[in-house]
Amino acid sequence: MSKPPRYTIRSACALTGINANTLRSWERRYGLVRPERTPKGYRLYSAEDLERLRLIQRVLEQGIPISQVEQHLAGAGTGELPAARRAARRTGRGDAEPGTRTVSLSLESVGLSGSVSIRVPERGAERSLESLGGYAEIIERAAIHYDRVSLEHAFSRAVGLYSLRDAFTRALAPALRRIGARYLESPEAIAQEHFLSSFARERLSASLAGLRPLHQSPRVLCACAPGDVHDLMLMLLTLEIGLEGVSTLYLGADMPSSALERAMHRSGVKVVALSATLDLPREELARCAKRLAAMRKAPTLLVGGPGALRDREWLKSHDIGVLPEDPREAAALIVALAEGTRRRPARTTAAH
Repeated sequence: MSKPPRYTIRSACALTGINANTLRSWERRYGLVRPERTPKGYRLYSAEDLERLRLIQRVLEQGIPISQVEQHLAGAGTGELPAARRAARRTGRGDAEPGTRTVSLSLESVGLSGSVSIRVPERGAERSLESLGGYAEIIERAAIHYDRVSLEHAFSRAVGLYSLRDAFTRALAPALRRIGARYLESPEAIAQEHFLSSFARERLSASLAGLRPLHQSPRVLCACAPGDVHDLMLMLLTLEIGLEGVSTLYLGADMPSSALERAMHRSGVKVVALSATLDLPREELARCAKRLAAMRKAPTLLVGGPGALRDREWLKSHDIGVLPEDPREAAALIVALAEGTRRRPARTTAAH
């Protein structure tokens, strides 16, 4: 079981949409949050601290002055997380969310028996999704007009009022899809899509940089398959894994197979997750799988993306797992393998 994660101030800023100066002010002047300190004095925020910061932002949205927030939270009985959510935090997963329910995901697609549990939105959570849809519209309009200020504000508010995960999947991603669909209507949409994609990549990079759990060596390696340069969905998958408290080594786009194999050996990761958006590089993957099979403690090799889904049967025939299309489901599977709660069966000995 993983230890409850602790986040640096950089991570807390990325996960809540609050800038560092504001966080320090809320702590020093108003005592609204009291993060732990390392022996050298660096701040470490818990999952409960991040939830409290989101509560503070919701109170401020209601027009309550910052000087009265502590009193308001105490009077409303929201100074702490509800008992049910505190219990969920103690399970070690550390990421229970309101308006969600738990469902089981079969591991058959990667040659495993059993299932893992993931959280999905409750049917009664439509209001929050509608609100996030409003932010998606604002983000789309900002991209159309190349309005960086409005884009920054809308995304930060979505992060602060909901979560980093929801801001990406329910606000930024829909806006990206709609802007991308405008390709056929207007040549200018190409520039707009690049503008918004650049922003998404920048924010994802900042979030990933601070999500690696302290004192934990990487357990998962994430990279695009050789020749593949479409990395946004891979970054989102890496974010999902990081939010589950599992340290990830992110290597990005177009990872040559030789460099990938060296990274597997030297990092000691337990899972390798590759993304194949377009054509599946069969020759490189077959060679990689063969060399992994010869390793004494080989990591589990998984491939996701449209290219992997099209060639699902070929991947299975080479003892390569296929990741689910949904990033959250894929992350749940990867985390289960990385933490040792599920193991791949022995590899086949047939030559490929």
